Amino acid sequence: MRFFAVSWMVAASILAAGCGTTSQKSSTASTAPVAVEAPAQVVQRVPVPAASAKKVVLRMTGVKDAIGASDWASFKEEWRDTFAEHAKQSGITFAMQDGEARTSGEAGTLITVYVNDYRKVGIGARIFLGVMTGNAFIDAKVSFSDLSNGRPFGEQAYNTTSSAWHGVFGKMTPQQVDAIATEVFREINTR
Repeated sequence: MRFFAVSWMVAASILAAGCGTTSQKSSTASTAPVAVEAPAQVVQRVPVPAASAKKVVLRMTGVKDAIGASDWASFKEEWRDTFAEHAKQSGITFAMQDGEARTSGEAGTLITVYVNDYRKVGIGARIFLGVMTGNAFIDAKVSFSDLSNGRPFGEQAYNTTSSAWHGVFGKMTPQQVDAIATEVFREINTR
């Protein structure tokens, strides 16, 4: 009996150690991608001025296939909710912008997320369907610009993925969006 308990604990430890999201982050100022979940070790961060760090406006766009996908609205909602929560925790005013990028004349940062490709997989689907749900991933570029006049501050590329073989412990779309939001707010909160 003790052998089975120890064997089960070892197997669970191995399974848990293999879980996670493979994430890459690269900057227009960086020469090598960096894991999103690791502390940022980018050669040069996006220079967001302190005056622009008080308000964040999120705008989502992407390639035709991405924005035309049947789950695009719920994918955008995931980003909106996640970024709103991060902004609240950071004491930053948050808003969402639809359509073409617009300046407002006020201090802040316009964050434009350009989605090259994604596959949305929710936690419920992974629990009920297991490996049959496939891999969740996001390939996106995030541009930071001055909300008052549109002047670009810089951009970062984010690529996340998780394997269905990680089972229910694998990072699904909500955790991947959260990992990207964490990095975006690190760029803004470096003052």
